[in-house]
Amino acid sequence: MPDTLYIRADMNSEISTGHVMRCLSVADAAKRMGKKAVFITADDQPKELIESRGHKCIVLGTEWNDLEKEIPALSKVISSEKAERILIDHYSVTAEYLRKVNSLTEVIYLDDLKAFDYPVSGIVCYAVYAEELYRDKDPDRKYCLGCDYAPLREAFENPHPKKIKERPENILIMTGGSDPFDIAEKTLGALDLNSYKNVSVLCGRFSGKKEKLEALYGKHGNVHILPFAERIWELYEETDVAISAGGSSLYELASMGVPVITYSLADNQIPNVSSFDKKGFMPCAGDARTEDIYANIAKLLDELEPAAKRKEISEKLMKLVDGKGAERLAKALIED
Repeated sequence: MPDTLYIRADMNSEISTGHVMRCLSVADAAKRMGKKAVFITADDQPKELIESRGHKCIVLGTEWNDLEKEIPALSKVISSEKAERILIDHYSVTAEYLRKVNSLTEVIYLDDLKAFDYPVSGIVCYAVYAEELYRDKDPDRKYCLGCDYAPLREAFENPHPKKIKERPENILIMTGGSDPFDIAEKTLGALDLNSYKNVSVLCGRFSGKKEKLEALYGKHGNVHILPFAERIWELYEETDVAISAGGSSLYELASMGVPVITYSLADNQIPNVSSFDKKGFMPCAGDARTEDIYANIAKLLDELEPAAKRKEISEKLMKLVDGKGAERLAKALIED
């Protein structure tokens, strides 16, 4: 049984914060179990955040988007740390990279795409469509599949039922860690802002859009522009309807029973938003790169106005995601 959980993940303006944030939830759960977590990153961009949560960060000094070149440096870290197992959460992996690292230590890959047959010892996929994606399992691999393993922070473990107002008053717009398509600005432009008590925008700490959005919408006293929210669950609790890209935030919102309108802005988000939509959990406004999602968002907001509709969705979401996935995943990675 490993005493330390090793995690290979990166965070920057191009790939946003999602990989590191969900891995931090697993690391925090491991810490609560009395175990250590060590992050291995290409550069020092995530270092401050990781260390602020009480975890060690080893910086390889390599390129985040060329993982095969980092193998010599990573090999030295694995050897010096005597790492028995490593969780890798990265979209830039190649078959050759995973094969070589898996020959050095046991690799568990955190996936939501099944881009190819990963040559690893185990797969984690907490997506709502995980069982369909991995219908044909390799008997020689370990699997942690489904929303039970959604790695959320401890604050999401025991939410109370969502308070459903007669009509939506507080809207939350989320664009992920960056906003390359100016989605926050265009969504605000599509909404009747006077219809809501509060419209909060999480524009992303890497977006650089805060000043522009404040210049455009600062005159509206009910519009609040936030680069990030440290205690985001408090924001979710006040939110009647969220508008969110198709990343890990959907599972946080689900655990708190927040009705959500989704959209995609990258290929890897399409399976997520499509599955939530098809299964009746979260309506999807489309792909921000190719569709007029803003007219669709306004239409879907109208459809979510009835309290009974939002209550039905809220209850379904809380049954789907119970908020204890990080603890389950940490146990599986450390104890199995």
